[in-house]
Amino acid sequence: MTQTGEAANATVHGVAVAIGGAGVLLRGRSAAGKSRLAEELAEAARRRGWFGRLVADDRVRIAAHGNRLVLSPHPAIAGRIERRGQGVFPVDHEAAVVLRLVVDLVDRAAGQPPRMPEAQETVALIGGMATPRLTLAIGEPGAAQAILERVEQIGA
Repeated sequence: MTQTGEAANATVHGVAVAIGGAGVLLRGRSAAGKSRLAEELAEAARRRGWFGRLVADDRVRIAAHGNRLVLSPHPAIAGRIERRGQGVFPVDHEAAVVLRLVVDLVDRAAGQPPRMPEAQETVALIGGMATPRLTLAIGEPGAAQAILERVEQIGA
């Protein structure tokens, strides 16, 4: 299992999106394009006739509720998204969503994500709970589509 440093009942750097009833947590370094990808992902979901909306930008609260992890925005920045080089803008957002998929955005210089990842690379352990994980290169064409396909595969 990977990414064991995350704890339940914590605030993490990332972006959360609601796709249907599934919470997707986008993680990656600063300026990795998480906010832009979140907007693309929500729009791509809506084009499919699915629900798609931002939950949190930049700081995401993760709270354990029974055997589920719930994502929500930090109250200080709820309902806002930063568009790099443009500023911070108000957006419609969901108050909370159950985490169903973690997406890690990695630098191409660090090596491409594996074509056929090992089983342990497909799971993120957060607060002792295993969650499906997808690794994508920063700026990868078709990233939103790949995420939607993974959400569909896990039945979220």
